[in-house]
Amino acid sequence: MNYDFSVGFWRKRGLKAAIDRKEDSQTWAGHSLRKLPADCFAMQKLLCQCRPQVLVELGSQYGGSALFFASFAREAGMEAIVSVDVVDLPKPSVPIATFITGDSSAPEVAAKVKALVGNRTCSVIVDSNHHAEHVDKELALYAPLVSPGQALIMEDTLVDVLNFKKFRAEGGPLRSIGKYMPSHPDLELAPGIEPYITTNYFGYWIRKASAP
Repeated sequence: MNYDFSVGFWRKRGLKAAIDRKEDSQTWAGHSLRKLPADCFAMQKLLCQCRPQVLVELGSQYGGSALFFASFAREAGMEAIVSVDVVDLPKPSVPIATFITGDSSAPEVAAKVKALVGNRTCSVIVDSNHHAEHVDKELALYAPLVSPGQALIMEDTLVDVLNFKKFRAEGGPLRSIGKYMPSHPDLELAPGIEPYITTNYFGYWIRKASAP
């Protein structure tokens, strides 16, 4: 299956304007949250539809995103958040979150995450090192954790769409998506989720529900 990952001029122009205004540098309850507000709303919409028991987040940074997800956990049916980051930065107290320090592309770290998820339904957010080589490894390790009917959210595909110099040679998350998805047709773009102004172009996926 081939995907058309083209993005129109005005969508790119709108995102560039939002980034120039630093709208991707927000706070949630006073803690750093590096996401566009529109993407935050899109994520809560998708997660409330999917209602995962566990949310796995790759890329904790300062913990503001885990705090954000926890704020609507009850409404989304989430029991736990497992968040991984290679650097142990100061984070807020998030009672339902377990923070793991380590390289998310390392099999031993993925094994810890898998053990914490157990047999519960799981959605996954990929938002750590955006270089394609790293994202390829994360997809291989964590996409299988995504349960039928659950979400796989790939963040910051803008680095490919806007052709960031740092990612031109190797590519970023969108290049990884283009490699991974054709051989995994059980994952499909979630309809009605992606905002017009987004950093996550073609980043909202859902695993098809199992047949009854």
